[in-house]
Amino acid sequence: MSQPILQTVNPPQGEKGLRDPSLIRSADGESFFLLATDLKTYQDGQSWSYRQSKGSRNLVVYESDDLVEWSEPRFVKIEDDHAGNVWAPEAFYDEKAGQYIVFWASNLYPDTNIDTRNTSQISYNRIRMATTKDFVTFSEPTTWVNLDRSTGRQGWGMIDSTMIATDDGIYRLTKDENGFRVLLQYIDSLDDLYDTWGAEETTPYAVNRNPITPLTENPNDWTMVGNPNGSSKWQIPGLTGGNLEGPLVFKDNVEDMWYVFIDYASGGGYVAWRSDSMDKAPNEWEYLGQSWCNTTGLSRTCDAVSETSPYWSLPVSPRHGSVLPVTLDEWEGVMSHYNSPVHVEATVVGADGTAITEDEWVNEVPDLEVNWTDFNDTDLAPAWLRLVEGHNGGPRVVADETVTSGIAQGMNVDLNAVEGTNWAQLEYRDASLGGDAVMLWTKDVAYKLDTIAPNVDIHVDGWNLTVSATDPAPANGAENSGLASCELRVGDGSWVPCETTTTLAPAILDRTVTVRATDNAGNESSEAAVVEGTGLDVSVAVDFRCVGKKVMQVVTLSNGEDVPVSVTVDSPYGSRPVPSLGAGKARSQLFATRLESIPRGSIAITTEATIDGDSFSIDEVVDYAASSCR
Repeated sequence: MSQPILQTVNPPQGEKGLRDPSLIRSADGESFFLLATDLKTYQDGQSWSYRQSKGSRNLVVYESDDLVEWSEPRFVKIEDDHAGNVWAPEAFYDEKAGQYIVFWASNLYPDTNIDTRNTSQISYNRIRMATTKDFVTFSEPTTWVNLDRSTGRQGWGMIDSTMIATDDGIYRLTKDENGFRVLLQYIDSLDDLYDTWGAEETTPYAVNRNPITPLTENPNDWTMVGNPNGSSKWQIPGLTGGNLEGPLVFKDNVEDMWYVFIDYASGGGYVAWRSDSMDKAPNEWEYLGQSWCNTTGLSRTCDAVSETSPYWSLPVSPRHGSVLPVTLDEWEGVMSHYNSPVHVEATVVGADGTAITEDEWVNEVPDLEVNWTDFNDTDLAPAWLRLVEGHNGGPRVVADETVTSGIAQGMNVDLNAVEGTNWAQLEYRDASLGGDAVMLWTKDVAYKLDTIAPNVDIHVDGWNLTVSATDPAPANGAENSGLASCELRVGDGSWVPCETTTTLAPAILDRTVTVRATDNAGNESSEAAVVEGTGLDVSVAVDFRCVGKKVMQVVTLSNGEDVPVSVTVDSPYGSRPVPSLGAGKARSQLFATRLESIPRGSIAITTEATIDGDSFSIDEVVDYAASSCR
């Protein structure tokens, strides 16, 4: 089972509860700082107003070199007694100034008399900030965002800020308590990082700026992305209300894709969106879904993702957290120490067991190979597996049956691939997690299937060849792999790239031309055609004469070549060689049939010659008509 990092401190300190963990890697990359809210809400008997007026002013700090072993917490009283709370602290490194900016939400009051403070007349949350280089010593806090969003004394302000740097700016997400929504802003340069938004802070601190302070008040270099008073907000489809807060933002390790998780505080946990640019208005981000669907324990009843998205899952309870990239060593250390001991991975493999890379084209339906890492040497295997697939951008398909027996390292699961694009993953249960309480998925792997061989056609017109090769699309209209190559060769010659039209040089002998085409999935087709040669210029005439009443067959050979030829004549009535028939000469061969009448038939002629050092042998058949001497 997973183990907590933040636990009740012994001996007890502060409010005896820890919330809103925020994790940042140190500027030198060698360690981590974890910040948390000093707050307990479970069974403390206090109202939410009480916690905003008489709550803790502590910032809680942990340190670690490996994300496994953590220091004892430091309770830093970051605010004086004018504050009623210190909530959701986060940090951001200002590389230009060489310091961290730490920011949080606090209600501020005109005096420090906490005991007599009226908890029903609360102030409003500002975003406050301080700087530090070591998370031990902090500058005096100042107000960073100062917007009273209350219509009376509800305590609504701005809370839960988080930031991320991109190549072209710094982006800040902040919850507007009046609209229960998260806003997105940016600056182009670290020079503007400390620029404040809202009314100038004065003492004694104001507790009410009624009427409501508009979001456009005192604009500064923090520029809003989209229109905050319109539709530019992250919104759960089909949900008109709901309290969204505690945003986190991170960039994909592999592709230029940004993710935002926001806590649906009205019930349910994280909701996710993604975008290929941080500069898109929130309502233009792709909705990915909700984490609370996994309370069902069965993915088939989970409608938390768009119809075309692979499954993703988060446990229901985590919120107000952080996501950041780690090294492989750091990941393995965390997995071994905290996580479920079994981590399943699924790989798409071909018939020979070779792994198929992401988006690779294949020409046979592959399998899904299952392996897992038992980090804690528990000898546990997945309790069961279920196949989840998607085809050609269509809805995800969840297998009707689960695999519960025969689960072994390296086992293969049959895939239901279709022509075109596919993705597959496994939903699984870890036996150490107690049945269906937690849904886990392997990473989805995309691959492409094309089993249809290219079409090849050759047209012969004299010495001219016309060649076409195409890769047909499947009947379902899905994507095909496309033609990879088309090659042509004459006889046993070398393969050369196809041309649409090719003209062959004249030749004496017939030639076989072969064209082969291969698509990007490895399917191959070939087509052959015969290009007739000119043959040798030797003509054959078959005639007859009567000798008495007997038919005599006369075969006359005429050599039109410039070199001698040798000819063999095979008639049904005998065989005659002509060893050397000179250039431009003619010769007749007589065949006695001893018959008064002969039927029609044919004779076989073999002509041989040597021309320019090359030897040729031509076989042909010459038909003749019936003849009679009666």
